Amino acid sequence: MLTVQQLSKKIDRQQVLDDIDFTVGAGEIIALVGRNGAGKTTLLRTMVGIIRPDTGDVRYGPSSIFEKAELKRDVIFVPDSADALKHYTVNEAAALYESIYPTFNRSTFRETLTRYNIDNKKIRQLSKGQKAMVTLSLAFAVQAKYYLLDEPTDGLDVVAKSDVLKLMIAQVEVRNCSIIVSSHQLHELERIADRIIMIEKGRVKAIMSLEEARETSVKLQVVFNDQVPVELLERKDIDIINVTGRVALFMAKERTKELDTFVDAHDPMLVEEIPMSLEDIFRVQLGGEASVF
Repeated sequence: MLTVQQLSKKIDRQQVLDDIDFTVGAGEIIALVGRNGAGKTTLLRTMVGIIRPDTGDVRYGPSSIFEKAELKRDVIFVPDSADALKHYTVNEAAALYESIYPTFNRSTFRETLTRYNIDNKKIRQLSKGQKAMVTLSLAFAVQAKYYLLDEPTDGLDVVAKSDVLKLMIAQVEVRNCSIIVSSHQLHELERIADRIIMIEKGRVKAIMSLEEARETSVKLQVVFNDQVPVELLERKDIDIINVTGRVALFMAKERTKELDTFVDAHDPMLVEEIPMSLEDIFRVQLGGEASVF
């Protein structure tokens, strides 16, 4: 198990991480979401030891990754860019990884390259999708237990995104490894994540599964007999998504009997509960548009 314990970090006197706690079990895919500047990338870099925390620890089993450097071979960070490898050919990058990681499986790496028709070019000459596949394939060929991925599908076309997601899921299924993925592509995370960790201003706002979030919050479409009540529009505990004529679509962070009673008191023609997406949950939990990261 990978355990993050009371992790805090200041950068330029700004509190970037603030007392963060959570655990990662075997075979999990965890979505790390938050608004721009929430501390997601700093958290991932700290978890793998690139950044040293001011306080707190990251423990792999009983040991700290900051005290046993060899543990970092089992906790791999994949950044959102392949720039660090851009001057290498694909084979040279594989040789580099092989020299660093004793568990690197070159045949597994080659199989992935063959499957996705990636030639031995300079990495800077590859398409963005191919670069993403190479960096992920290098990481997965290490056969580590934990992977920390920062925006792995950013800027990719639909086909490349699908390939990346399939590769991630296959690794978890075959090797029971765990993945923490930070991304603003919430509709993609919704398809693959077992749990969601929401970060706000360097703190953990919530940790939940999508099912738990849907049980806590609610999205309703209500058709009223007359115009939408002004009292509904003025409520502070709901987020109005759209009002068209007599129809109101809104979300509430918490399901409450009081809200149900309020709606019923206006004798609506129809009350329909709409399944909440991860984007909806992000919006109602953290506020603002989900696309703003």
